[in-house]
Amino acid sequence: MTTSTPQTLIQEHRELVSLPVIVTRLNEMINDPACSAADIAETLSQDAALAARLLKIVNSPFYGFPSRIDTISMAVTIVGTRQLRDLTMATLVVNKFNRLPEELVTPEHFWRHNIAVACAARTLAERLQITHTERLFITGLLHDIGKLVMYLTRPETSARLLSRAREEHQDLGSLERSEFGFDHAELGAELLRQWHLPESLIEPVARHHQPALATQYQREAAIIHLANAIGNTIESVLTADDDLPIDTRVWKMLDLSPDELADLTAESDLTLKHALQVMFTELAA
Repeated sequence: MTTSTPQTLIQEHRELVSLPVIVTRLNEMINDPACSAADIAETLSQDAALAARLLKIVNSPFYGFPSRIDTISMAVTIVGTRQLRDLTMATLVVNKFNRLPEELVTPEHFWRHNIAVACAARTLAERLQITHTERLFITGLLHDIGKLVMYLTRPETSARLLSRAREEHQDLGSLERSEFGFDHAELGAELLRQWHLPESLIEPVARHHQPALATQYQREAAIIHLANAIGNTIESVLTADDDLPIDTRVWKMLDLSPDELADLTAESDLTLKHALQVMFTELAA
């Protein structure tokens, strides 16, 4: 057993799990009251390839705005600074973390699963009439980021635990806690905390397998829990621990009916196709 803490594991591999520089800069600017929307637009516009990609996304069916958005300044005004930060993070994080130990998981498998969960979370947010659906999208995209950290920093141990979970039909989270002293959900939440992301993303990632234990953002945790189940239907399961029954309490938490699951799954699948076409073209089949 090699117990430590999520903080120490991340600190030991800070360069390996750091955010892309521009996302770190955007986080700092958004949290700085002296920075204006114009300042943020200027920073995004300095990267021509990123600016072009963001404009392609906001003008796609993924958003469905009635009129064309021609500049990053207009995108900031219409979409919002935090929402555009989330889109920037979504596109760049997938590109940054595109090398994983192939014996554990391919980058395509890892990210298609997480993008499917992100799209399901966005679909659920729209069904529940939650504003700023990008917040739930990015939470779904990052819900398993703790697994990625484990794979990158402890590949041999991760392979052994995955094998035990599969062959012995054991709960992967329990095996992780026995080995590391924490599970992938806790590790992912700590990484988001060190990335200076808001608690509205952190707690749902920490509790996506146990939404009833969330205290401040239980509704968001329930969305990610249900989105994970939907994602496992429209894309292949990432690891055995993901293929779990839906916690039936989430239906009451979200004021939804199990009868809506088939419809939500179909909508999520369509959203996934749009996302792969415009945001993650390198992963589109």
